[in-house]
Amino acid sequence: TEEISLEQLSKIFYLNGTYISRQFKKHTGLSIRSYILAQRIALAKTLLSEGKNVSESCYLSGFYDYANFIRSFSKSVGISPGQYKRLRDV
Repeated sequence: TEEISLEQLSKIFYLNGTYISRQFKKHTGLSIRSYILAQRIALAKTLLSEGKNVSESCYLSGFYDYANFIRSFSKSVGISPGQYKRLRDV
């Protein structure tokens, strides 16, 4: 849920950022950014299923821009977070 940058990863692992990106994609099939986004969406889905509201789920899953959260969630899941929550509440 914290902000993660390639620069931070480079410092932690003492490796070039480009090398880290290429190796990550080679082994996972995803870019680091795509992987992080998928993890945040998965966490948001869990939070919504547990009864958290959309706003809480947004911030607790590491999104700091509500509009970006709605857009990213909808694109990834196919429905808005509000619709997802309503389906889970039924």
